[in-house]
Amino acid sequence: MGDDFRRRGSRWRRGTSATVAITLTFFAARAWAAKPKPKADDEEAARPKHDESDEAADSKADDAATAAAPPAPTPLPPAVAPAPKGPAPLASGEPGWTLGFYGWLELDALWDSTQSFSETVLNQNISRPGTYAGDNARFQATVKDSRLGYKVAAPNYGSIKASAQFEADFFGVQPTTVTQDQQYTYSSIRLRHYFAKLETPVFDLLAGQTFDLFGWGGQGFFPSTPAFLGVLGEVFHRNVQLRLSKKLSGDHAALEIAVAGVRPATRDGGVPDLQAGLKLSFKDWQGASAQGPRPANAAPLAIGVSGVGRRLYVTDFEAISADAQKVWGWGAVADAFIPIIPVSGDDLSNGLSVTGEYSRGTGVTDLYLTLNGGVLFPALPNPKNVLPAPAYTPNIDNGIVTFDANGIAHTINWEGWMVNAHYNLPFNKGKTLSVSGTYSGIRSTNAMALTPIQGQPFVWNKGQYFDGTIWWSVTPAFQVCASFQTTAQTLGAGTPFSVVARNNRAQGGFWFFF
Repeated sequence: MGDDFRRRGSRWRRGTSATVAITLTFFAARAWAAKPKPKADDEEAARPKHDESDEAADSKADDAATAAAPPAPTPLPPAVAPAPKGPAPLASGEPGWTLGFYGWLELDALWDSTQSFSETVLNQNISRPGTYAGDNARFQATVKDSRLGYKVAAPNYGSIKASAQFEADFFGVQPTTVTQDQQYTYSSIRLRHYFAKLETPVFDLLAGQTFDLFGWGGQGFFPSTPAFLGVLGEVFHRNVQLRLSKKLSGDHAALEIAVAGVRPATRDGGVPDLQAGLKLSFKDWQGASAQGPRPANAAPLAIGVSGVGRRLYVTDFEAISADAQKVWGWGAVADAFIPIIPVSGDDLSNGLSVTGEYSRGTGVTDLYLTLNGGVLFPALPNPKNVLPAPAYTPNIDNGIVTFDANGIAHTINWEGWMVNAHYNLPFNKGKTLSVSGTYSGIRSTNAMALTPIQGQPFVWNKGQYFDGTIWWSVTPAFQVCASFQTTAQTLGAGTPFSVVARNNRAQGGFWFFF
């Protein structure tokens, strides 16, 4: 009975809930239906009366209001905190840094009357006439003298300027096992310039590798020629150095004073070479200056003098050296760039300029690129014919010093000179056609005397060089040339074996400058 009572109570509760829900729904529907609604006629009567002109005016007003309404403002991007500044690398994009690149692409076609040389002639030895290499011709083509360089400048730090320069070509040293094909097409990079420079109001500092101060290399005294520099008898060398300089400039003239500590010819000397120079230029006397294969530009008359001093420690002339001999080397050189027919502004028409150099020294053979005159170290005495024969191991390059019959070390004396003339024809402001010519020479007063008799037929103590070139700048960036060059050396001078060896070269050159 209790269960029956519970079932009847549950049915009663469910019925009561449904009845309440239906009742609430019924009263809500009656309230919504009872709300008064305007009649159609009443709505028409209540609506304001407008004629067509009023409607047109309202439409125009609405259009004008729409046109005059300003656009919704663009929301501003959220503020970004500035990135923290790091060190000074260029890749950081810090303001004030500048980077520029320069160089050229070069093709040289070379025909030689002998087989004495690879691409470069310089001060190398010509094969003796009557030999296979001295009597047969050779043809070569190369792109190795192409250049690529970069210049970087940091933001000024007050009155101090910091910069750097890097330049390379493709005359790097190659293994002796390379094939002919690899020699010309698998060129290796050679470091030409790699230095940093600091310019201050007091002095300028240069640290790294660049042209020697001796001869004021790269300062406007190179000859205009397609031949690979330096030509016979010209001071031409790059070296690692620390240089201090000061330039005093006025309205009409400028004077530069410089001194440098340079990597020595022999590291066993214990001290660097010392070089110093003075350069004077006159700003009001301008001439057309063409350096190497580069097109001419206006440059002032300039005169430079420079010198070098070095201490050379050479291992004693023994199979096993127990001591070293000390000798001194020195050199002096004078350079000049002289406009014979000056130019004005950027018009180089009829500009005629002469570049000259005279040098003299002893123990400085390495500063004339690849020069040794055929002078080698003599063979050690071997009176008992011991096998293997005793051999001398030098600690310095060939041609700088040698030993006499008593085993005493002597430096080799050299005297060189170079004169170059360059003329710009009067077409397109003198920037289309030009001609140039070079004469140079070198001689030694003791190379033959210090060489044993059996080696004298292969030593030369006098050399001369001449070239003539026609230049055509097809565009400001593209240049071609045709050149003839001849080099002569006197082998075995003053002996029964004396002969003049000569190499003639025809060269066609093509350059794209950037």
